[in-house]
Amino acid sequence: MKNFFRFNFTKNTAVAFAAGAAMLALSLLMLPFMGASLFDKIASFVLRDLLMIFGLGVVFVSLYVERNKDGVKAIGFTGKKTALSFLLDIVFAAALLAMFLKEGRPQGIWEAKNLYAAAYILVAGVFEMTFIYGYLRACFEKAFGIIPAIILTAAFYSFHHAGFQPEFLHLFFVGLMYCAVYYITQNLLIVFPFFWAVGALWDVIVSSDAGEEIKNFESFAIALAILALSAIWIFVFKKRLSGQAR
Repeated sequence: MKNFFRFNFTKNTAVAFAAGAAMLALSLLMLPFMGASLFDKIASFVLRDLLMIFGLGVVFVSLYVERNKDGVKAIGFTGKKTALSFLLDIVFAAALLAMFLKEGRPQGIWEAKNLYAAAYILVAGVFEMTFIYGYLRACFEKAFGIIPAIILTAAFYSFHHAGFQPEFLHLFFVGLMYCAVYYITQNLLIVFPFFWAVGALWDVIVSSDAGEEIKNFESFAIALAILALSAIWIFVFKKRLSGQAR
């Protein structure tokens, strides 16, 4: 029972809440820049792509992982039941896709604009997995137990969409689903990449009006830029670590 509920609020818990609040603040700051002007696009790029996705999802999490003795296990890529997790990831993804297709096959799904949006969503997904479902969930679990961690993580996941996809109740239940599934094997490979990708791609590209804003080549270029920045950061970060180890 102590795994489900506990109270062990520490400095790391406070840091997690502060980091989560920073994520929410960055999302809310996007609201004044919803227009189509160049200034609005630059502001959105800085707030969401540079500071949130790259800053929190890559830089912040990599620093956390480096300082944690468990490495990537600390954010949910635990190595537990890897084969089973990967298999269930595919099974859940196929089941979710089959459920969606009962509503009918969307027209023009392979159009270039949808592929541009898909590229951006998949890059943003790395942020969701590492920072929200990885870092925040793990910190909340250590502090409060599994059940509160699921609820808190789902809440942060939902409200972090405030500046670009304010569908809070729907996204809260999505967050609950992914968090709960994680605890079947306690390995994020049960959620990412396939199960999460089917839900995210369908939700944004097919079901949500928010997807229209990223169905363009600009979003594809931004996705590539964030990937390049992430690769450069990881290369430099690892080189620095190897230099310190000598």
